[in-house]
Amino acid sequence: MLLHPWKEIGNFRWVANPLAFVRLSDLEHTAFPMQSSDISIIIVNYDGKDDLLACLGSLELARDELAVEVLMVDNGSTDGSIEAVASRFPWVRIIEAGRNLGFAAACNRALAEAQGRHAMLLNPDTEVLPHSLTSLVQALDQHPRWGIVGPRMVDQENRPYPSARRLPTPFFLFCECTRLVYLFPRSKLFAGYFYGGSEQNSLGRVDQIEGSALMISGQALRAVGPLDERFFLFFEEVDWCKRVREAGFEVRVVQDAVVRHRRATTMSRFYVESRRANARSALTYFEKHYGSRGARSLRRWMLAALLFRQCATACLSLFGKRELARLRLAGARAEWEVYRRGLRS
Repeated sequence: MLLHPWKEIGNFRWVANPLAFVRLSDLEHTAFPMQSSDISIIIVNYDGKDDLLACLGSLELARDELAVEVLMVDNGSTDGSIEAVASRFPWVRIIEAGRNLGFAAACNRALAEAQGRHAMLLNPDTEVLPHSLTSLVQALDQHPRWGIVGPRMVDQENRPYPSARRLPTPFFLFCECTRLVYLFPRSKLFAGYFYGGSEQNSLGRVDQIEGSALMISGQALRAVGPLDERFFLFFEEVDWCKRVREAGFEVRVVQDAVVRHRRATTMSRFYVESRRANARSALTYFEKHYGSRGARSLRRWMLAALLFRQCATACLSLFGKRELARLRLAGARAEWEVYRRGLRS
């Protein structure tokens, strides 16, 4: 396995080709040259102005005594997001990508300029509750082997939802696609992906944390490097968590920290495209970590799941939900084409 040379990018050094497969034990690690902030919060925005402004407003109340740096990467928005942020939140560092780079590549742009001791990925459709940032930073500072931490997540009605998950398997993703995980939320078989049978508000050490609100320590980031840009959208944080755990760190939920997630406000406007991206990223993840055999297994499971889901979704039209059924069918067909053809199509 060939190692790529180190390259200076902003305040970090990492492998020049972030898509390469490398042995982390072979890499030379280095310290942050600058640590002017406790955390660098990275928000990627794409035509999500209203959500973004609400998110930034919550950060103003959640900063406590921390030295917080906020970097907003705009992926080519046309809704006035940049102007609104510059006007209302002049303390935010705006990085204009000029086009939609995807989530991983946009985050890496910000990571290259970040100056915090730790870095946090935060979705624009979230609100950070008071004192939550302090709880996350203290967790990383007090536990050096905790590489990634995340908050307890709640939805718009303050109901907990499963942001902590096990690493995906073809069966887990089959259960999620067919909604079995939601029909039997306490089943260790069907809801094993979401730690079925366990209360999310009691979890500690987990396999992965949803990337909508995730904080990585500077030490872990130096060990594993940036996000893998082969993941345009989805699964980049799954891959990151897996790499962090393989480097000897732990992934943890910090129950004292709470983030409210309005969930897919922006994504709902790009539903079909997001389902297609999800399928491609899932295949990329399985091929990267489990080879072509793993990817083929996933394709078989997901084609079966999508066949079932299309039949179930078609039934929605019988109950007058024709627009919803039409949208979900379009999303399922987009996924079907990806899984049918594979990544090399």
